[in-house]
Amino acid sequence: MSDTRSAIRLSIENFIRVVEAPDVPADARLESLPASLDELACAVHRADFTFDERDYPDAPRVGLDERRALASTHFPALGYYNLADPTTREIGAADIVVGDGIDDIADIYADLKETLWRWDNTSVDDSLWHFTNSYNYHWGLHLRSLQYYLHVLASGVDELPSNKSQERTP
Repeated sequence: MSDTRSAIRLSIENFIRVVEAPDVPADARLESLPASLDELACAVHRADFTFDERDYPDAPRVGLDERRALASTHFPALGYYNLADPTTREIGAADIVVGDGIDDIADIYADLKETLWRWDNTSVDDSLWHFTNSYNYHWGLHLRSLQYYLHVLASGVDELPSNKSQERTP
């Protein structure tokens, strides 16, 4: 297996370890989460594969209740946050929708568990296709929203007093 493919798998395994490891204190786990997400974001852009046209069985899915319970237990400081919708249209007039850090982790986790299952049970090309396709259509938005939420939490920018006169305009 190429060094690039090994590094991609390692990034996936690292994220899963951050979510699953039973013996990591919540604050250390939360501290390691942003770097793990950054690794995944970079890994997607390095994924190179040939589409595997063989018909494979579906991967087993981690149940929603199980993965939410895992994320809730291991990331107790995370919760809901605001997002603008739509993001690229109606500039300045978007609605606010609610994101959920626990749901973000749970959904990324499920897609990456499936990616690893495919890696071990179908083919690496099938796995990398799933990794990039599911990023483009599902877990990528969770990842990017979660990265932003974690950055705001870590920077404390929301704790600053609001000063409307200093707001930037597009």
